[in-house]
Amino acid sequence: MRKRLPTQFAALEYKKNAQVEDQPTHSAIEGALPASSGKVANKLPLTLQNIVNRGLARLQDPQPEGLSTRGLQAIKTENNLGHIPMVVLLCALGLLMVSTAYYVSPYGDLLLEIFFFPGLLLIFVPITVRLLSATASRFERMCLLCIAGICFYLVQFMVSPNYVSSFDEFLHWRTAADIIRTQHLFTNNPMLPVSPYYPGLELIITGLSTISGLSIFHSFTILITLARLLMVLSLFLLYEQITRSSRMAGIATIIYMTNPHFLFFDALFNYESFALPLATFMFYLLARYQTINKNFRWLLFTGWLVLLAVTITHHMTDYVFDGLLLLWSVISLFQISSRNIRKVLVPLAFCGIVLSIAYAKFSTGNPAVGYLSSYYSSAFNEMAHIITGTSVARPLFVSSSGLGAPIWDRLLMLGSVAIIAFSLPFGLLCLWQQHRHEALAVMFGIFALFYPLTQVFRFTQFGSEITDRSAAFLFLPIAYVLSIYITHFWPTRTINRRTTVGITCLLAVVFLGGVALESGPIWSNVAGPYLVAADVRSVEPEGIQVATWTLSHLGRDNRVATDRINRLLSSTYGQQRMVTGSNDKIDVSPIFYAATLGPEEIGILRTAKIRYLVVDLRLSTSLPLIGFYFEEGEPGTYRLTKPISRAALTKFSAIPQIKQIFESGDIVIYDVGALSN
Repeated sequence: MRKRLPTQFAALEYKKNAQVEDQPTHSAIEGALPASSGKVANKLPLTLQNIVNRGLARLQDPQPEGLSTRGLQAIKTENNLGHIPMVVLLCALGLLMVSTAYYVSPYGDLLLEIFFFPGLLLIFVPITVRLLSATASRFERMCLLCIAGICFYLVQFMVSPNYVSSFDEFLHWRTAADIIRTQHLFTNNPMLPVSPYYPGLELIITGLSTISGLSIFHSFTILITLARLLMVLSLFLLYEQITRSSRMAGIATIIYMTNPHFLFFDALFNYESFALPLATFMFYLLARYQTINKNFRWLLFTGWLVLLAVTITHHMTDYVFDGLLLLWSVISLFQISSRNIRKVLVPLAFCGIVLSIAYAKFSTGNPAVGYLSSYYSSAFNEMAHIITGTSVARPLFVSSSGLGAPIWDRLLMLGSVAIIAFSLPFGLLCLWQQHRHEALAVMFGIFALFYPLTQVFRFTQFGSEITDRSAAFLFLPIAYVLSIYITHFWPTRTINRRTTVGITCLLAVVFLGGVALESGPIWSNVAGPYLVAADVRSVEPEGIQVATWTLSHLGRDNRVATDRINRLLSSTYGQQRMVTGSNDKIDVSPIFYAATLGPEEIGILRTAKIRYLVVDLRLSTSLPLIGFYFEEGEPGTYRLTKPISRAALTKFSAIPQIKQIFESGDIVIYDVGALSN
């Protein structure tokens, strides 16, 4: 016999104890309201009084997920698959439209959006509508969420299905390639010095590649797909443990997928894409241990192993979840209902913090602390200058190269942030009214308060990434809080088609706005024509072929200086030793910016022991989209008003001691060994 759903048990128990009709009247609930709330409501206009009274009445509903007899009968008669076949067909059509958008993207960003947005909506809307329904079974909800997770991963995968193209993917590809080539951990990565010290992702990928014979690219494609499924299922099960409702868990999980990083960044080959699912899985294990009556020690043992895996996989995910464990532990000390989990949380949080500090401090050469502290100090300093009026705030919706987003993208981005910011207070009110005696719920509520604080960093240049990177973590509580708000104000007993359409439209705005926020004003994260210093849009066949030529004709590990994009390609395809400011503490940009190669520039060549210069003449055709050509912190970062001079880039050809050894048309390679030696 198939087990009944949690929502069925809850509904039957609710009807048995309360002895109510299918839909309780508001008057019965309003009688339980505090007298003070009635006095406040009486001072408002009649229309607002009705809205406030209905809202307060629904806050008192002890079981908003209780189903009517008709809803229970619909679930019983529904087949196991439900509407999954129809949803899969619509998702396939959505992916077809997205692939069409990528195909036509070279003809303009407007044409890309005409196909891209409807394609995403064909995936998102049918799944959201079905998850809001009261008649979908638990199995159907889990399948729908897995379909959404895989489809959204394919949206990112289709950007570059044959090779890596994202900036972060190149960094971790170099670390994985070094592990295979040297058979050692902690090999220096000049592109991202902190990466080799957190090799959890690369260890699994290199092991899979070695055993199966697959390339690194295909190995991480398999692993990230599995990590995406783990993330989706862990989110659903975690929210289900907290809410005791599969419907609320489904709504919360699809809301989490609207965060700006879910579609693109957290589907890339980077350590957050693997560490975040692990950390979420750890929280599910702890929530599961708290709710079961049996003392399952294997759950705790698995949780400790996952915590260790997160520690050696990604520093930021580790630090954030250590902080959440600590906050959860502190709140549990004041909650009588959290007595059974308190003795587990406190030692786990303490050991997690100690382990993180010890790993960062005592692993020789680990630059994680300095790497993060320098970035955050720059961001907070810039914010302080903006507040005091000594610096100008960054204009919103405009890239560093001066390209602005169209009006519809701006409205979507503003709408996304506004809907979340407006809904949070109502969700937190519902949480406080019904769930303030649960430590995990209170912890989520406190953590959600950081969302409006992180938004102010959008007005800074250095700190704008804080807002984007924090979304993957902040949407864990935000999704929970908003699902409480939705199900308390529109419970299963009263939801209708009009309400479903309204909620779906608002969530669609949040979703599309988040996609636009993460992708940038001209969709630099998706396929399109070449742009200068635009990461994904700057990786193209000519640069890859030049980097491959350096490996075959010059050998590996030559000290090379070049711009941001060719540095990525030369480091991975060319296996060269790139000279970078983060690793060598040397800024090579003056060599390229200077009108002539004087003593200062020659001194940089000699100090850095540079053997080859890779010069991309296309840099002189446009301002850099991301605000700089070489490295963040170079002269004029985010403040450039005109492109780098072509005469400055071609000055090397007139110097007798410098030999031009390669030219592809746009990219020239110079041998400067005679000067640097």
